[in-house]
Amino acid sequence: LGLALKGVPRESYPLCTKLGRYDLRHFDFSAKRVAESVDVSLHRLGTDHLDIVLCHDIEFVPMQQIVDETLPALRRIQQAGKVRYIGFSGYPMKIFRWILERTNVDCALSYNQYTLQNTRLADELVPYLKAQGVGVMNAGPFSARLLTNAPLPAWLKEPEEVKLAARRAAAHCASRGVDIAKLALQFSLGNADIATTVAGSANPDNIRKWAQWAAEPIDPTLLTEVQAIFAPVKNLGHREGLPENN
Repeated sequence: LGLALKGVPRESYPLCTKLGRYDLRHFDFSAKRVAESVDVSLHRLGTDHLDIVLCHDIEFVPMQQIVDETLPALRRIQQAGKVRYIGFSGYPMKIFRWILERTNVDCALSYNQYTLQNTRLADELVPYLKAQGVGVMNAGPFSARLLTNAPLPAWLKEPEEVKLAARRAAAHCASRGVDIAKLALQFSLGNADIATTVAGSANPDNIRKWAQWAAEPIDPTLLTEVQAIFAPVKNLGHREGLPENN
C-alpha cells in the first residue's frame, strides 16, 4: 500500500490501521509495542501520520490494560502528531461501554454486529456512542461470509440455526436473481448514524463490484423478505475473547 500511494497527495485519502493482535494467539497491548507498531506502520506506508489507529480485538486481554496502558500510550503518540484519532475495535457489545465508562476515545469499530441478521450495534450501542461523541465504525457487512454464496468457513462460530437461516436467505435472494452479498452490503451502508462500513477482499473485481452495488438502490421488498427469514435468529451471535469480556 505504501508503494501504491507514492505520489498520491496525502490529504486526498485517510489511513486507518490497527494494532495489538499479531497472530491468532499473539497479543501485545503494551505501551512499548504500541509505539513500535505505529512507527512500523508509518515506515511501511511512507507517511508521517496516520488518520486513525485502533486497538484491535481487545476482548482477548484484560480490559484494564487497555485503559491503563494502551490508550494512554496512543494519546501520547497522538499528541506527538503521528496519529489524528484513536479508538478500539472488537466483537462483544460489553467492551464498548466498559471502556468508555473509564476513559474516552475518538472512534470505535464494531464488526459483524450491523448486518442483515444482527443489528445489535444500532439497537444497543449507536445512541450511546453518539452521546459520548464517539465516531461509529462498522465492519463485516458479510459477517465472515455468512451473508454470501461462498462456502462457510470451518472457523465460523455462529450457531447452526443462524447458518441455516443464512443459507435459506441466500437461496431466496438467488430465486429473485440477486446475490445476498449485494443486499447485505447495501443494508450495512444504509445507516446514516454509522460513519463508515469496512469490507475487505484480496480480489480487485470484488471491490469494483461492491462499489457498483453501493451506488444502486436497495430493494425494499427483498430486504423485508430476508429480514423475515432471519427474524427467528435475529441478533444471535457467539462469544469472543475472554469470558469476562462477554
